[in-house]
Amino acid sequence: MPAGGGFLSCGESVIDTEHAVLDRGAVADAPEPRAPRLAEGIELIGEYQGSGFQEPKYILLRADGQVIQLPQLLYLLASHLDGSRDAAQLAARLSDELGRDLLAEQVSYLLENRLRPAGILAADPGAGDAGPPATLRPDPLLALKFRVGVVPEQVSWVIAGIFQSMFFPPVVLAMLGAFVVLDVMLFLQGGFGQLGSSALALVHHPELTLLVLATLVITLMFHECGHVAACRYGGARPGTMGFGLYLVWPAMFSTVTDSYRLNRRGRLRTDLGGVYFNVVAIAAMTLVYLGTGIPWLLVAILLMHVETMRQFFPFVRLDGYYVLSDIIGVPDLFSRMWPVLRSMFRRRESHPRVQELKPWVRRVVTLWVILVVPAIVYFLLPFIILAPQVLPVVGEALGQRGPAAVDAALAGDVAAATLGVIQMFLLVLPWAGATLIFWLMGCQLVRAVRPHWLHHQRRYIARRRYVGRHRRPVAAR
Repeated sequence: MPAGGGFLSCGESVIDTEHAVLDRGAVADAPEPRAPRLAEGIELIGEYQGSGFQEPKYILLRADGQVIQLPQLLYLLASHLDGSRDAAQLAARLSDELGRDLLAEQVSYLLENRLRPAGILAADPGAGDAGPPATLRPDPLLALKFRVGVVPEQVSWVIAGIFQSMFFPPVVLAMLGAFVVLDVMLFLQGGFGQLGSSALALVHHPELTLLVLATLVITLMFHECGHVAACRYGGARPGTMGFGLYLVWPAMFSTVTDSYRLNRRGRLRTDLGGVYFNVVAIAAMTLVYLGTGIPWLLVAILLMHVETMRQFFPFVRLDGYYVLSDIIGVPDLFSRMWPVLRSMFRRRESHPRVQELKPWVRRVVTLWVILVVPAIVYFLLPFIILAPQVLPVVGEALGQRGPAAVDAALAGDVAAATLGVIQMFLLVLPWAGATLIFWLMGCQLVRAVRPHWLHHQRRYIARRRYVGRHRRPVAAR
């Protein structure tokens, strides 16, 4: 699955940012920075291509790999931060380019309240030894957070170079054609009708099950090679590769955040690169099976078909989610979920993060939200309902498989012992993953609700104080 540093929007919308600029009362107390400049490692990429927003969006890359989205005004301001202009000179420069009057105080407000929190502005030399400022980081919903990098960026670049030739159009057509032909041959020869006997062979020979698992792991690694190779083929630079825990299952990832600099076609190629390499792996395994008839290989081929189809599921952060996101030109659809829900259930005008989308994109995102909410509930609800009945059974199964794995190891049956350990791991993993999901979603819900609760509390206290000050004294009788 593709992954990366996420996509950070500097300001909720273009409208909100422009209002902040034109509200002179809001910027009256903004500090006056000295000849501001960009932070180290900032790369100005340019306009986000294939955007689904009504107004153009621009992106830049931070030194830590974080992609930041900016409206035109902030991007132009960032492009002039070379350390040679103060706020007044920047305001004059922007006024000439945009054709409207901007004040130095307004530019100072943008610098301190928009660019500096996002880590775009370098530290002020006159601020003293205060240490590096805290920068904004996205906290995306249902992201791959529990992960560890294994393959460094330099090695990932080499791997991408090895496989990028597979994305030449003639090679792609040849690979897809071979996949279709071999799949048809497998079906016509009755290969899938032998699944029963192939599965029975795995039951009697645990070492064959380990071969199937090893084959799946290798093909999943090959899947990630497809993402990084497509990223490099399009002209972007892939990052680290590794593995982690996504939802309730282990997953591999490849960092291809830099693909945001590509056009829509290049981003879609990166999204589908993993599935394309799945197709290549299935074709190779099918060719071997047709030539040898190895039973366990047929099980691996079927599981790879299922895994490839699962990648198109658009309601969690699998390849299909990123494909949908890049087709409509809206990064991180999950960040739009709460604004869309709020707009659906209140009578006032839509949320600004919904209004900034093109009309057809807004309808697609709304339909996606309508479908994704019950999908997430359907996925998580069984863990809540079945936990009291299933967890004791899981504990009993662990109690049985643990001693059996130990006995197999003492008897020298390495395959049976290894399979027993894997079975115990897979028994515990879904429940551990579900617990982490509920915890993270609860924390995000608290963070989302807490500002509104505090706002209402402050209003309530202010109202009580106002009433207390203006209550007429009761006349003594």
